[in-house]
Amino acid sequence: MHRVSKLSFPLRPAFFLLAPLAIALLAACTPDNNQSTFGTAGPIAKDQADLFIFIFWIAAVVFVIVEAAIIYIAIRYRRRSDSDKLPHQTHGNDRLEITWTIIPVLILAAIAVPTLISIWEQQNHVPQDQGEVLNVEAIGHQWWFEFRYPDQEVIVSNELHIPVGRPVAFKLESQDVIHSFWVPKIAGKVDMVPLNDNYMWMIGDEVGEYYGQCAEFCGIAHAHMRFRVFVHEEEEFQAWLKGMHTAPDAPAAGSPEESGKNLFAANCSSCHTVDSTAPGSYAREVSAQQARWNGWISDIENSGIVSAPNLTHFGTHSTIGAGLKDLNQTTLEEWITDPSSIKIGTRMQKHAAVYDTPDKTAKLSPSEVSDIAAYLLSLKPGSTPAGETASSVGGDADGESLFVTNCASCHSTGDDTIVGPGLAGVADRAGSRVAGQDADSYLKESISNPGAFVVDGFAPVMPGFSHLGTDSIDALVTYLKTLD
Repeated sequence: MHRVSKLSFPLRPAFFLLAPLAIALLAACTPDNNQSTFGTAGPIAKDQADLFIFIFWIAAVVFVIVEAAIIYIAIRYRRRSDSDKLPHQTHGNDRLEITWTIIPVLILAAIAVPTLISIWEQQNHVPQDQGEVLNVEAIGHQWWFEFRYPDQEVIVSNELHIPVGRPVAFKLESQDVIHSFWVPKIAGKVDMVPLNDNYMWMIGDEVGEYYGQCAEFCGIAHAHMRFRVFVHEEEEFQAWLKGMHTAPDAPAAGSPEESGKNLFAANCSSCHTVDSTAPGSYAREVSAQQARWNGWISDIENSGIVSAPNLTHFGTHSTIGAGLKDLNQTTLEEWITDPSSIKIGTRMQKHAAVYDTPDKTAKLSPSEVSDIAAYLLSLKPGSTPAGETASSVGGDADGESLFVTNCASCHSTGDDTIVGPGLAGVADRAGSRVAGQDADSYLKESISNPGAFVVDGFAPVMPGFSHLGTDSIDALVTYLKTLD
């Protein structure tokens, strides 16, 4: 009795510690939890929850029968004394062996058939009778999600917007390693595999905000690879689409936002896009992301450019770091200064030149960081009607301003190499590179179709800028010819 008391005593503190932990873990399983698969808000999630319950009850019945049989046999055939004789030993019973082979086969069939039917329907049978199908391409990156709406020519990052009650067909891709696309309350997970597209569909039955995440371990920041799903009424969804084609208002002259715009262009724009509102920008952004990927994969360790989230209308987002913190001036400044302090594993600090410092924090002054944050928060649909091009992209745009906005992140005006070659004396070099082609035509072609001329020793990562228009390209060339 004394020994039992001594052995059991250390278990008491453990019990009091584990009990609250168990309660807390069980609390996360409530249907109201945003990551719960039981409080469903879509037909696919409901079918999957129903299938789980069905399989659970089959397993429960099997468990009860097996445990009951074990207990019965243990009691019925227990040794009662040392003098007990062994019961009759049976060596082989065809009828019994056939029985316990058929029963598991039937159980597995009862589970497998509805499971396979459910998988097939959820991946391949997009409903055609519940409204117009919305097509979305979801691309997984380490460690963020990109969403493309090819029919609407809209690209967003980490925030998926869909209309309520309409089917959404997904093409799932990965640009690096295996990821998984999962919105627990609306649809189950499907893997995103490099070089192998997968497909799924979902319908959001209830207006609201939901969480999605990667459910396949994909590296150091896997746990923080999340996104948000916003299910809108149809009218709200159409308004959102229109807003994504509406350029933000130009920053006021001399404002922190104007300073931040120039600083962003010089330090961030080689990887991030903020202007996917003009006609033709969708194709350019897709091409740019592919170029960034090609540049990174060609030299993973030393590439100065990587695929990065599109920041168009970033100021409308509610969180930063894929939902890790609320988005505001303070958190955004923290992110720009030291993103790994918020989300470990971000490629920004390893590859962006602005973090080429001993402590890997941005080599920008606090005021410069503040200005960039102010500019990013100002990126919201403005007063320019959708479909019209902002004045900074055409007409009498200043060549130097165009260079700062579109080129300075990759090219210096001197001899220094950033991502691309320095442009000091570029007019002299351009006039002698291709026989029969003068500097003007060479530079214009390089800007509109950069793949036509790739300087030896540099990766073909430059996106085309034909969207700027003839007048802006002429102004940009005029400025480049002044660089000595």
